[in-house]
Amino acid sequence: CSSIPLDLILKTAGVDSVGGTVTGTKQSLKMLKTLRITKLLRLFRINRLFQYLKKVMLLIEETLNIRISDGFTKLMRLGVGALILAHWIGCFNFLLVRLHDFPSDSWVVYAGLVDKSPYVQWSWSFFKALAQMIMIGFETPPFTNVSCDALSDWCTIEYWVTLGCLYLGAIFYSLLISSISSILQTANQASRQFDEHLLKVDDYMRSKKLPAAMREKVKDYFYLQFSNGKLHREEEILDFLSPVLRREIKQFTGRDICRKVPLLSTPTHRDFSEGISCVIEPTIVFANEVIMKEQTTGDEMFFILSGVVEIYVASKQIASYVAIGDGCYFGDVSVLLGVRRTASAKSKTQCMLYRIRKSDLVSLLHDHPAIESRMRNIAQSRRRRLAHYLNPDEIKLSAGDEVDSEDSRTDLFGLPSDDVLHEKDEEYNQERLQSGIRRRTFHHHSQNRRRNALPIKSINNLS
Repeated sequence: CSSIPLDLILKTAGVDSVGGTVTGTKQSLKMLKTLRITKLLRLFRINRLFQYLKKVMLLIEETLNIRISDGFTKLMRLGVGALILAHWIGCFNFLLVRLHDFPSDSWVVYAGLVDKSPYVQWSWSFFKALAQMIMIGFETPPFTNVSCDALSDWCTIEYWVTLGCLYLGAIFYSLLISSISSILQTANQASRQFDEHLLKVDDYMRSKKLPAAMREKVKDYFYLQFSNGKLHREEEILDFLSPVLRREIKQFTGRDICRKVPLLSTPTHRDFSEGISCVIEPTIVFANEVIMKEQTTGDEMFFILSGVVEIYVASKQIASYVAIGDGCYFGDVSVLLGVRRTASAKSKTQCMLYRIRKSDLVSLLHDHPAIESRMRNIAQSRRRRLAHYLNPDEIKLSAGDEVDSEDSRTDLFGLPSDDVLHEKDEEYNQERLQSGIRRRTFHHHSQNRRRNALPIKSINNLS
């Protein structure tokens, strides 16, 4: 006791000492036991538990490919916090009764919990705390809700403790109501914005007296363009982020097209593919839509993520030239060689395309001269191949022009287009059903069927 002045501490707390010897041994031991309350400071590490739960939920999202809403996370954290708070209050209530040697008018004695097992004592203490937190009345039964009805010293303590617990319960209740209100207001906000925007578009189309088929087509585009019926204004979201984060997000969202296009999937072209993914723009094209026309100025080129595109020359009697599919790109001849488009392009199925503007592509190629030289050689080869196809007697092919060196590396090269078209139709019908769009049957005319008989070759002589 020479290091710690226990006599002085206990005297300050109201414990008498005589001749340097502490009296009231039983009371002294009680006071020493209260020092254990300092261990409760460890409970503030509960924040680590929430951090661990957050990591677990992220792992579940990545592993099971599901999305756990922020509202659910908030409710779970609030529920766990409420249970922990109830545990603390229950233990504190029982601790006070125990430190006062279980007064005869205490709730523990009324409930007959003095000689019960620790688990039974804890469970009823926990129940009492929960009842106080949600401000349930203290009538019997159960006996843990009984409160003092006298003016004894213990009843005074219990009154104040009960009042404090009720105030804590009121605070928790207000937090619960505000959290639930906030969650309900923010839940599915993107879906509500999508419905509101689609309603405005529908009102606009009706005011312009657009045909019903066109209105349905526009609605289908919205459901396909904005997945899961949620409207996200990407540019507004990305504007709040730093340039580095914007680039990382765009590189991640463009990873699929970079894997499918042989030019972009080459390991040595990684810097170029990362730059491409930051400037390309996704676009959806329905079946039998003209994507570009010959003899027009080309200011953009396209990469095919999925779908089948037919290249044709409308000015010639034999219009159909070739069909290309996943992983191919077109429109490069006009963009890179500075000439008018030498062929037209039309979608044979619903297509998911990525387009890049001429200015962005040219600017990017300035930093990658080797890739620029390769793409120009491919564009020149495609131009010669198309010219030879239209005038085989006058235009001769150069060495290596027989087969497109780029499109021949794609997965669909050489496959019968009828099989590919049927597979794509089934795939997109399934996608439309998942997007909430009714199933449609794609009817191909006899002329289209004759064109589709061509194999999907990499004779991409378009521009």
